[in-house]
Amino acid sequence: MPQVLAYHGCSLETAQELLGGSSFKPSAKDYDWLGEGSYFWENDPLRAYQWAIEPRLKFDHPSVVGTVIELGNCLDLTTQSGVAAVKVAYNQFVAMAEKTGSALPKNVDPAMKLTGDKILRRLDCAVMNYLFEIQKTAQESDPNSHSFQTVRALFPEGGELYIDAGFWEKTHIQICVREHKQILGIFRIPEWQREEFRFPDDLYGSSLIGG
Repeated sequence: MPQVLAYHGCSLETAQELLGGSSFKPSAKDYDWLGEGSYFWENDPLRAYQWAIEPRLKFDHPSVVGTVIELGNCLDLTTQSGVAAVKVAYNQFVAMAEKTGSALPKNVDPAMKLTGDKILRRLDCAVMNYLFEIQKTAQESDPNSHSFQTVRALFPEGGELYIDAGFWEKTHIQICVREHKQILGIFRIPEWQREEFRFPDDLYGSSLIGG
């Protein structure tokens, strides 16, 4: 079972609570990209911090913590089998919506000036959560069936890196942890890395510096 380093952008208060032993609180927003769970940026503390300082989050003191995650039974959307599983779930989700006469949710770009980034991904979230419900139902009839403990996906995001580029400024790998036991440990960003990325000196509050 592969292990990865992944980073969680958050407020200073949340960072201190997590470093003090509190558990991650799963997100259950209807626009979460990979469905319900706790979210991390794989191997990218800078991207996690960039997310934490976004004005819309209104964190008075943004921070970031590192984690060691064991992927376990992972729905990996960088693989063809993972993509195929989501496609099957989508087709079934559409069929159910048609049967019940329900409108499909949509992925939308909420920005006043359209950027092309559909960051409110209500359709994707609904499809992922539907897939997890399918698994849950399967487990009730088949004890050998196993639920996905984590989800992993690559997201090209942001503007083009340069004209006609195939690279995007905010491309990242995101991990959604559905079972907390897959988080093996949590740590502060080491001092050398804090300096490299020019994170603030009080990333964890003055009481934690040097501790």
